[in-house]
Amino acid sequence: MSEREPSQDDAVWQDLVARLESAEAAPDPQDKNTPGQDSQESADAGNQPATGLSGPNFPAESPPEGGVPVAGPRDYYATEPEDDEFVPPEPAPLGTGEPLLVLAWCGAVGGPLALLLMAMFWRSAPFAVVVGLIVMIIAAGTYLVSRLPGERDSGDDGAQV
Repeated sequence: MSEREPSQDDAVWQDLVARLESAEAAPDPQDKNTPGQDSQESADAGNQPATGLSGPNFPAESPPEGGVPVAGPRDYYATEPEDDEFVPPEPAPLGTGEPLLVLAWCGAVGGPLALLLMAMFWRSAPFAVVVGLIVMIIAAGTYLVSRLPGERDSGDDGAQV
């Protein structure tokens, strides 16, 4: 592989810059002057930078005076869902769970967390408190495992959304 000479790189770069500048100065093919339109208005319109954003989901506001419209992540507005789109149902309120199940989850998750905090901050905790927390963790875990389904549906392959 041969190395390029710096003079070739400069020539390629200058050619690229010249083509880009001529592309920016070229009039928009969709912008056609109608008879009677002021030539100054068409010249002003040709100098306005294009945002590249168009359509019903983008704002039609003009940029602030002297500003340049820039496409950004907040320039898109979501449309209303169509009739055939899936809309998930509202989730149940938090207080409607089975109380014993919620208590078992609190014991299974909160017990080890309490043991960890006690080991860090309350090292002189009574032995009965530590044993009580361990019994609570085992009881909560046993209850949660006992609520699992005992048998599997024969027609169910487990692929559910």
